Amino acid sequence: MELRQLTSERERRIFGERMEEARAKKGARYRETGRSKVGRIHLEYGLLYGLFEHDDGLPEEMMSGLLMHDLASFPQSFPQPDLSHLPARSVLEGGELWSFAKGAGLLAQHGALILAGLMQIRALLVYPTIKPADQTVVYARSNFVKAGDPIVWPYCETTDGGKLWVQPMVLEGEALANVVEAVFGRGFTTKDSIRRIRFENPFPIQPTLSRPAIPIEQHLGTVASAASHGHEVNGNAQA
Repeated sequence: MELRQLTSERERRIFGERMEEARAKKGARYRETGRSKVGRIHLEYGLLYGLFEHDDGLPEEMMSGLLMHDLASFPQSFPQPDLSHLPARSVLEGGELWSFAKGAGLLAQHGALILAGLMQIRALLVYPTIKPADQTVVYARSNFVKAGDPIVWPYCETTDGGKLWVQPMVLEGEALANVVEAVFGRGFTTKDSIRRIRFENPFPIQPTLSRPAIPIEQHLGTVASAASHGHEVNGNAQA
């Protein structure tokens, strides 16, 4: 498997198209508000990574994708929780997570943890939904802890115009170190600095090759770092 950074304008455009198609196939339950620009900012300036079964896979063949940014690149999506005690470049906020293939989302998350270790990240920040759909359990299983009270997400609403509540959660310290040690222990190689991370499938599942016509199973829960920023795929608020 290869988790590959996408940097060109064309690659970013394809990432966005694949993400929108995944959302449509899944059945979007959340959307960005009419005034929000958060999704666009993250798509244009965040770190975009696509998962490919082979290292020669075309951008159109990415099986899943995720987006992240460190807080030295631009601020966290919401001022809570206060992570100012840590260097901004050492805090990574998870981003867009979508999948066209069963198991591919989990594999992308595995690669993201490798990336976090290589970047010497000290805290991972996510904003999973808690109302109307509770997505916090899977984060708790990965040793994320709640960081403050739930908040109304200002950049997103339900498809019927209702409020969306999110729960800030953080993975840091010894808990983060243990997760990173575990994924490093499974082995990987890098190429082009850390733009390409290659690893064997460490899970008993086998992802199905991603093609636009294949129904998806979207993996919105994370092992350690991926969440969304605004709606179910384009936002930390997840469906």
